[in-house]
Amino acid sequence: MRRRISNVSAFCLFFSACLSAAEIKGKVVDPSGAPIAGAQVSVVGRVGVEAQTAASSSGAFELEATETAGAKLVVTAPGFSTRSLPLEREVTVRLEIAPQIDSVRVVGSAMDVPASEQGGSVNIISRQEIRERNQALAIDLLREVPGLAFSQTGATGGLAGLFIRGGYPTFNLVEIDGVPVNGFGGNFDFAHIPAEALDRVEVISGPQSAIYGPYANSGAINFVTREPDSPPAIDILAEGGSNYERRFGISGAGRLAGFGIAASASRLDTDGPVTNSGYRNEDLLLNVTRHFRRQTLALHGDFDSNQTGEPGPWGSDPKHTFTGIDTISRSKNNFSDYLAHYQADLWGCVREDLFGTFFLNNNGYQSAYGFGFNRDLRAQGEARTIVSVTRHYTAALGVSDGLEEVENSYITDADYQTFPIRRRDTAVYLENRWELGGRLFLNAGVRGEFIHTASIPPDGFSRPFFPAQTISRANPKLAAAYVQGRTRWHSSFGTGIRPPAGFDLAYTNNPALKPERTRSFDAGVEQKLFHDRLALDATYFYNRFYDLIVTLGGSLSKLGLYQTDNIANSRAQGAEFAAKLRPARWVFVTGWYTRFKTEILSLNGSANLAPAPFQAGQELLRRPADSGAVVATFTRGKVAADLTGYFRGSVLDVEPLLGATNGLYRNPGYANAGININYALGRGLTAYGNLRNALNRHYEEVLGYPSPRLNFVAGMKWALSKGR
Repeated sequence: MRRRISNVSAFCLFFSACLSAAEIKGKVVDPSGAPIAGAQVSVVGRVGVEAQTAASSSGAFELEATETAGAKLVVTAPGFSTRSLPLEREVTVRLEIAPQIDSVRVVGSAMDVPASEQGGSVNIISRQEIRERNQALAIDLLREVPGLAFSQTGATGGLAGLFIRGGYPTFNLVEIDGVPVNGFGGNFDFAHIPAEALDRVEVISGPQSAIYGPYANSGAINFVTREPDSPPAIDILAEGGSNYERRFGISGAGRLAGFGIAASASRLDTDGPVTNSGYRNEDLLLNVTRHFRRQTLALHGDFDSNQTGEPGPWGSDPKHTFTGIDTISRSKNNFSDYLAHYQADLWGCVREDLFGTFFLNNNGYQSAYGFGFNRDLRAQGEARTIVSVTRHYTAALGVSDGLEEVENSYITDADYQTFPIRRRDTAVYLENRWELGGRLFLNAGVRGEFIHTASIPPDGFSRPFFPAQTISRANPKLAAAYVQGRTRWHSSFGTGIRPPAGFDLAYTNNPALKPERTRSFDAGVEQKLFHDRLALDATYFYNRFYDLIVTLGGSLSKLGLYQTDNIANSRAQGAEFAAKLRPARWVFVTGWYTRFKTEILSLNGSANLAPAPFQAGQELLRRPADSGAVVATFTRGKVAADLTGYFRGSVLDVEPLLGATNGLYRNPGYANAGININYALGRGLTAYGNLRNALNRHYEEVLGYPSPRLNFVAGMKWALSKGR
């Protein structure tokens, strides 16, 4: 049997090596014939993307693709309709103006499925928006994505948590080029992703554990860095501004000796608004690809070092507990992620993928009480087979095996020695996709998870010896999109899990803590009007959270045998409304409004009890019931400008210094606006100015931590590319 399999594999590799390759050249233009720079051009076969590039500043592109039956050329660009056409050696692609941002290969599926054909809610921040918005960090681009609410402790570099559709900050899977970068237990600080190295950001709301495994309860975010096969180009940036902000960056992409190479380096410094609120971020990135006919090898490496001061909650002080600026405390983070990806199209209908990923995060915290550290490590291997059974049915079968561990200054054994908590996650998954009549797109999948936690030694106080244990879970997902004329119906359902965090396991006497669970549903409709120049979308969502880990004590101790247990429940439900308007090429307006309600539900085994100081029926912390944003982009001649506006309603928050045990308070809502202008000086040189918080509003995303008041940066960008 083994000999037969090896013979088939050898034949497939020999067959694929003998296929002929074709060079495809062309140009992407708008209805007037003007070039569309940065358009994504893809050769798509039955099992997915076979080759991909981006149009140059003149709209020109060229790529090499192996000739396979049924392959097509798919072209997308922000603000234009997606177009598919047969492969030709030379072609001019004319895109119609439309309020659309699409991508052929996007988060939300194990297969290459365009965002427009997925049942889930997918949002993309495009390369063009990243380059024109002039934001130093990705978090300031994500704030305008529907359904996302950030809570950041003050100025640049402050700890930033994300709530997607009312979920918890530990319920978001985060990837960089497909590398999972969550800490042990799901935490991720969004404050430190520089925008300079990014090609696009992909966000899908709703549970995605059926595809991505643990932590993808509320959604998944993939930061896609610069593509190695982009047109040869170098971008240089320098800026300065308020609070003595300095930013420098250089990035480039091209081909060298048959290899596609993309690299970037950036540094951001700011002194901050008060003493000990300064921030520094240094980032290095390298992507390398090599194509061998129908095989591809991709390597990715990214290292980020950042340091920020911790002045404390120097803003709102409802109980007068703040004693003054902390001039000592500082946090330092070094994180790196690495990827090796091998892809082989054995036939036109079979694809094999092998992934190896590694993530390491070292955190250090210096305070008046000494130095503390935290280290998160994750290594994972994955094998995936994609088979196009028919032209209308494709399946993906995969298996993954990963190790994650955490070590922390405050996680110790009976001898006060630190030790790592290790967890192994082995999973197998299946995803099915049907395309019926070019109108109905169905996805159905399931992932079986086998989570093994190693034994944990006693701490000499309350934690006994925990023997090793294995927990099994299965998470399904169903999604559908139906397109009829200018109307698109979309819906999805799925479940998700979050295994316990390091402190959950270290500070309990419960040896059998289970993963927290999520069950979610959404459904909506998108309608295009006025010759596809206006698109309206309304989506209802319902999220139910089970088996939440909670500390028991006092009158609640009778509900469980241990100090902590999986007996808490909550939910979030609401609606998102979005509009995109593209009346002409020179203007593009997007806006959204989200209204939802969160609620703490009774603990299991009780009639109307919740952990103190909360009450059953109370809203969840830091989830705004009302929020919305508008982004208007204008391009005319040498000027490109955008206006941004965001508002958030009031939220329930905690006493800033000592937390919920010292009281709950209302944190008022706020409105924010920004103005950004680019002026092309010629020969690839652009000057820009970015006015943030233009209304000079005082507001706090987290109670007690003031966000920056009116601030301004100005800079120069120099883009050198082939064909300019």
